[in-house]
Amino acid sequence: MDSLDTSAKLLASIRKSRGALYWGGGPRPFTSLVAFLNGYAMGFDEGKRKAGIPASDLVPCEFHKFVTERFGRSFPDGGKGWMTFIQENTASELEAFELFFELRDEYDRKL
Repeated sequence: MDSLDTSAKLLASIRKSRGALYWGGGPRPFTSLVAFLNGYAMGFDEGKRKAGIPASDLVPCEFHKFVTERFGRSFPDGGKGWMTFIQENTASELEAFELFFELRDEYDRKL
């Protein structure tokens, strides 16, 4: 199984459990998701790992551009990332959490 399949399974598991299996759930699922993904990326980069899921398989570099343009803006739009656009276009943590996965699915379909 390649890392893209593994990352898709990890993201699907996070989505299904709403983070409960990975950070215990809680009232701020989007903020926790962002922290989890950033922590994973830092740990992966710090360890210079050769095994496991590359952080770029969880949140590809082009995802920032995709989300920016998806909301009708020109990349890089002042350096705003996908997190900012998701938060600006949702009314709650749970809505932002769900929108991340909807956008990630849409991004994957466009590949």
